[in-house]
Amino acid sequence: MRSVIDEIAAAEQRAEEIRIAAAADARESTLKARDDAQKALSRLELEERERMQAQLEEARLEGEQLSGELLEQMERDADALCERANERLGNAVAYIVDKVTKTA
Repeated sequence: MRSVIDEIAAAEQRAEEIRIAAAADARESTLKARDDAQKALSRLELEERERMQAQLEEARLEGEQLSGELLEQMERDADALCERANERLGNAVAYIVDKVTKTA
């Protein structure tokens, strides 16, 4: 028959084993949580990088489109100015020729 002292010693031994196992489990859980958090952070960084690249590409395309539209408008404006200048050039030449012939 086991004595009370042996039973107390066995209970203390079991308690120590439980404490050691709990500490090991806590360390493992902490390491797993840290690893999971690092993986999640890496995944989020990658997703954010991809999203940022997509936004940059979208902005670049939008800028190119806007630039093209502005150049087309400026070309139309320049053509209109040249057309008006050409119309006035004929009148200016006629005026100068008239003045030259009247004074000669």
